Amino acid sequence: MASYEEIYEPIEVITFFENGKLHPLRFKWNGRVYKITRVNGCWSVQEGLNRQYHFSVNADGPDCFELVFDTGDFNWQLARVCLEG
Repeated sequence: MASYEEIYEPIEVITFFENGKLHPLRFKWNGRVYKITRVNGCWSVQEGLNRQYHFSVNADGPDCFELVFDTGDFNWQLARVCLEG
């Protein structure tokens, strides 16, 4: 059974931009680097004057992570983790 955990901690993300789109490749959380193996989905939310881009990703296994990029401060955070098993 999967368990969901809200994290909301700052993270470092390696990403690239292509044709006006953001593509996260790896992220660092708690001293560990995770290679993103799949983007399950992405969506954006308007937060006041800023837009936040959310990415649901798998990295190094079945666990799912929700990464958020905020256009107001150009920072990333890990919003949620879904741990399988």
